[in-house]
Amino acid sequence: MNDRLDDRLDLASGAARHDAVLVGRPFPPSLGALLEQCYENVFCTEARCAALPADAEVACYVAQRDGIPVMGVLYRREGRAITVLSEQFAIDGGALEQMVRCLFSRHQGVHLIHFPAVQAPRRRMPFPCQRYGATEDLVISLQGTPETYLASLGPNTRVAIRRAQRMLARQAPDLAFSFHGPDTIDPADVAALVELNCLRLRHKGQSPSHTADSLATLESMLGAYGCMLLARSGGRIRAGVACTHVGRHAYMHVIAHDPEFDQARLGLLCCFMSICESIRRGMREYHLLSGRYDYKRRLLGQLRDFDRIVVYRSLASVVASLPTYARTLVRGRGRQARQRMSSWRRSWTS
Repeated sequence: MNDRLDDRLDLASGAARHDAVLVGRPFPPSLGALLEQCYENVFCTEARCAALPADAEVACYVAQRDGIPVMGVLYRREGRAITVLSEQFAIDGGALEQMVRCLFSRHQGVHLIHFPAVQAPRRRMPFPCQRYGATEDLVISLQGTPETYLASLGPNTRVAIRRAQRMLARQAPDLAFSFHGPDTIDPADVAALVELNCLRLRHKGQSPSHTADSLATLESMLGAYGCMLLARSGGRIRAGVACTHVGRHAYMHVIAHDPEFDQARLGLLCCFMSICESIRRGMREYHLLSGRYDYKRRLLGQLRDFDRIVVYRSLASVVASLPTYARTLVRGRGRQARQRMSSWRRSWTS
């Protein structure tokens, strides 16, 4: 492979001579803490690698300043391509270019590097690249107390939450809410909540996107950083929200409710309660992640866009990777078209 990894690097010592190092699995314990501190982002932690096979070529790019690690980005090599596993993080243009140069230098057989979801300034790079808006995150800024957050919501949203509480008290008097941390989350409850989510999507005529790998990754993230809200009635889980808390950031991964409780807006109430619990636990941002749904706006989610970036070593690498280049081009234009159509529909409706 002609790859050069600094496998025995002790990140705690700060003794590396290079501006950037590449650390392979098994990772040193100090790397886990670095990944948590860099972005306070669950998608940038080791839990992101949980579903990958043990023999997968996974490593971490570690940038240093004065010999001290300041940034870590997980990635996987598959043949002649590198896919960055860390997602939904921001990186400045100089740091991005430095990372690309380092990976191409240390992985001589690689033709392209794929960043699935990253925020980076638009600036010319000395490599051929493709870029388009790939996903989004709607983020709520958390300040004060649950009471002040409720007061900051629009009047219609406050009314909807109070109405949901009254309707649920009548429809399901035995409905009970409970919060669970990493030590008390039951994998069976996670599976039940995911199944509720799939049921909800099928009820709306949509195809569920959950796979065995995504469920394994979710269970790993919840096992390390989870904060799960469950609503039970009649001995069954009727709704819930699966979140992770990393640093002072909360990430909502799954929200679901039984379609029997559509009119009572049980899903909206669970989301609101999860946000309030995050405030109590000292979180400063609540990430609703992708999907530009109305309820996220009503709960004060502010849009953050992330781009998909594919960087090629050279024009010869573009030619050698024409299928990837064509797929990226088609997907980018398709997403742009869907966004324009969605924007037109919202404008027409309003």
